Amino acid sequence: MNNALENVSTASNRRSLLKNIGKIILRIVGAGLAVTVGLWLVMASNMGAAYLPHIMDGALDFWIRMILLSLGIGIWISTAAWLIWLTLYYFYVLIARQ
Repeated sequence: MNNALENVSTASNRRSLLKNIGKIILRIVGAGLAVTVGLWLVMASNMGAAYLPHIMDGALDFWIRMILLSLGIGIWISTAAWLIWLTLYYFYVLIARQ
């Protein structure tokens, strides 16, 4: 009876499980950071007085606010699309293996 082969298989299974858990945690942290940056940009688009009131008689402020707002919302949408794509891909791989 060869027990060394069983130990290698068990270690390989544990390693792949830890690798997959690490990927999941890394993706959750990345998505959380992206959503946080998006929230900060959306909040920054609504903060305070004019950013550069001496340039273009304050008309540049509108464009700066809209760019910050669109970047923040764009990050939120792309993060949501990325998470949905990962979930659908996971289910596709799960179904394809069976």
